[in-house]
Amino acid sequence: CGPILARERNFFNMPATFAPDDSGSTQRPDMISGLGILSFVNIGLFILIYGLAFVVMLGLKSVPEEEFIGMMRQQVEDLGSMMPADQLGMVEEIGTLLYHSGAMLMLIYLLRTLVRGWGVLSMWRGRKSGFTVYAAAQVIGIFAPHIILPFSMMGLFGPILTIVMVVLYGTQRKRLT
Repeated sequence: CGPILARERNFFNMPATFAPDDSGSTQRPDMISGLGILSFVNIGLFILIYGLAFVVMLGLKSVPEEEFIGMMRQQVEDLGSMMPADQLGMVEEIGTLLYHSGAMLMLIYLLRTLVRGWGVLSMWRGRKSGFTVYAAAQVIGIFAPHIILPFSMMGLFGPILTIVMVVLYGTQRKRLT
């Protein structure tokens, strides 16, 4: 365990090194700085959200399933005028899914976010391997929740934003060492 911890400690203390740009500068590229800050804020927020949601989903088992679905149905009925009628019918399906698999779903989201964070931190430090880790976490992360969720629940905005972020980081690969 000692060599692993020493290696981890060295990673955080290593100076950031980037390949020189056209002018010879080895400073962190502005694109990586901007994307990194956005990513760190996003990752930090979602680690909190998914961590709390994981704990909440574990606690759901203390509530009978019928009671949980009834509470969800009541919440949706209170918001009924804001939701299309066809989505109101999905409450029971979603409630059952969350009741039985919500903790595992939140764990998948949390792990994906942690791996993404590792990739961003590595790119922040100038490591090309960080892009590979980040891109893999992002692309696999589009599909991993659908181990539990039906593919009909895959949105469009999330996958598009994911691909845009991977492409933007990818434009900086030549500066990573």
